[in-house]
Amino acid sequence: MRIEIRVFSLSLVAFTGTLMAQDQELVVVSATRTENSIAQSPAAVTVITAEAIERTPADDLGDLLRNVPGVNVSQTSARDINMTSRGSTNTLSNTQLVLLDGRSIYLDFFGIVLWDLLPVQSTEIKQIEVVRGPGSAVWGANAMSGVTNVITQRPKDIVGTNIVIGTQTANFIHAAGDDDFAYKISGGVFDQSSYDRPIGVVPGSNPPQSYPDFTNKGTTQRRADVRFDWGMDDGYFSFGAGGASTDGIIHTGIGPFDINNATDLQYFQADWYRGNAHIGVSGQFLDGDGTNLLTRSANGQPLGFRFINDTYNIDLSNSTQFGDRHFVTYGGNLRKHEFKLDIAPLANDKDEWGMFVQDEIELNESWRWVIGLRYDDIDPLRDTVVTPRTSLVYALSPDHSVRVSYNEAFRTPSAINNYLGISILQPLAPGVAAIADAFGDIALVEEKLEAVEIGYVGYLDNGMAVTASAYRNETKDSIDFFVAGLYGPTNLPAPGPTLPAPLIPCFAIPPGTSPACPLGGLAGVVPSDYSYRNIGKTIDKGLELSVDQNLDDWYWWANLSWQDDPSIIGADPLDVNRAPEWRANVGIGQNYSSFFWNATVNYQDEAYWADVLFARAPTDAFTQVNASVGWRFREDSLTLKLIGQNIFDDELQQHIFGDIIDRRIDAQVSISF
Repeated sequence: MRIEIRVFSLSLVAFTGTLMAQDQELVVVSATRTENSIAQSPAAVTVITAEAIERTPADDLGDLLRNVPGVNVSQTSARDINMTSRGSTNTLSNTQLVLLDGRSIYLDFFGIVLWDLLPVQSTEIKQIEVVRGPGSAVWGANAMSGVTNVITQRPKDIVGTNIVIGTQTANFIHAAGDDDFAYKISGGVFDQSSYDRPIGVVPGSNPPQSYPDFTNKGTTQRRADVRFDWGMDDGYFSFGAGGASTDGIIHTGIGPFDINNATDLQYFQADWYRGNAHIGVSGQFLDGDGTNLLTRSANGQPLGFRFINDTYNIDLSNSTQFGDRHFVTYGGNLRKHEFKLDIAPLANDKDEWGMFVQDEIELNESWRWVIGLRYDDIDPLRDTVVTPRTSLVYALSPDHSVRVSYNEAFRTPSAINNYLGISILQPLAPGVAAIADAFGDIALVEEKLEAVEIGYVGYLDNGMAVTASAYRNETKDSIDFFVAGLYGPTNLPAPGPTLPAPLIPCFAIPPGTSPACPLGGLAGVVPSDYSYRNIGKTIDKGLELSVDQNLDDWYWWANLSWQDDPSIIGADPLDVNRAPEWRANVGIGQNYSSFFWNATVNYQDEAYWADVLFARAPTDAFTQVNASVGWRFREDSLTLKLIGQNIFDDELQQHIFGDIIDRRIDAQVSISF
């Protein structure tokens, strides 16, 4: 057990309890790039509001988003969190597009999201929209399993100063101005120590291996941000810039990397709005390096990884009313990536452009039809990509609606997928190792997903909100890291400093037939090559149910997600991750005068992991209980809060190679003026 007393502000986002946010008046934009109520949205959307951010019992992003129905979250280290909607997650999860005020923070060098590099404080956030299901028809590449859009407050809406002071962190935000001109400045630092590492034999490892002994790391994260808004008669101009830095462990299929504390991401973003028209220009600059704690290069030194990923983007969109029934949204973007990657030296740049059109058709007072299409041209894909969508929404009454939708989406290969080029050592015995080459594949095609969904949103007279969804996702051409070749009688390794010549004949001898050889023979056991490939088809089906209610000072919510064991065609089922079959979340809280409290219970069924090459095994089901309690003083200008994560101190492992998530007790003090 570990108890930490820390005073801090949530480093990124907190959670609304799913579902106190299913408000009839709440407006969302991420599902269609236009303003709609949740009931009118053509996709399943959960909104995380600013009010719930304040009261949630969570201190990291994983514990916030795991409360959303249909969202699968795994945390592998103090800083490494992965999230996927309606599918299995993994290390380096790569199918959820994440936006900050509409700007993609998806990193194409590895096809990942580094959540800890968002440069915002929790008090800046207006709402977080989690769209479950494909979004490529309006957002383009990589919005395959869903879209998460973190939307911050405009400076004029949060005028004042908020300071959070603690033993291991300090955060502040200051905003001032009016409709003509306003600005905000924020900054912070967050520090968290490491969790414990598992010990013993790695389940499913072949040959059996013990969890390696390496020095685990916590994380230190720094953030700074500034934004200026200039108002106009019917629009405004906004400019923002900032950055964040991080360090800690990131887990990959070839072992954990220790990310250097100089790793940072900086950005600028300029947006012009007038009516429904928008022009956005942005730049994002990632510069970092890390060292693999287990894998060594062919020269015997730890595998290093310097990575630079600069991204420039221009985005244009507009919406126009045609007649009484058609509301057409259209636009496009131009994006360029520049890379410098130690482990993929041939990766230089990546160019992409796309355009979309969408029509929201009011057929009559009850029926609404959304149809859309997007065209993308992305280098180095051989073919262009077209992604359609259609959704029919029927209002049973002003308070109840059902929808039926069909969507397609895609994910492009990352620079590493296309251009990986390294040689690594594979230990066979103390002081003995064989060399294997790992290389990318420029001929990879995009991963493709086709989704069908039926959904319901309803608001009852007693203030209760109910949502339900049933879906079927079919994923084709998944990108898989695999063993591309094995040493054997016709493929013998060359002797070298780590591989004595007398051992070479062992690679021609079947295992268990020669006592003089490791494993009795090494033929067909030791990989000679690794690479990426497109494999097969996976069909996921599932159900999601949620309910929430506000009762004066009380509120409660609950949701249940069921995901069927996937049908896997054209691939070995042992090579494919499988999500938990059941997930359930329950929350309850009270907000009474100056006192408030909240408790959540998260249950997750066992999950199967195959994304670490030598491990194929499930993690156990677990139940995690979190709770918070707080007091407000001086007309809410002073707030004290205690947060307990995993308060019963169950030893939870959310990935077969991840850390053991134990109890944390945190404290927070916030001053506003």
